[in-house]
Amino acid sequence: MLADAVDAGGSAYITGEVSESTVHLAREPGVGFIAAGHHATERFGAQALGQAVAEHFGIKVEFVDIDNPA
Repeated sequence: MLADAVDAGGSAYITGEVSESTVHLAREPGVGFIAAGHHATERFGAQALGQAVAEHFGIKVEFVDIDNPA
């Protein structure tokens, strides 16, 4: 996917996937690379989905946030 972003003229690539090879692929054309990690980039979507499900179905939904540095 990084190659597609570079081909499209992108100047930065933001992902939740940490990959050493992607870092090197981004450096070659000078593209900014931000690997924010799965936990940090996905938890808010899961919380929003839980809230929508709770409101739609009238049920209690609990989100348990377990910190993960990756």
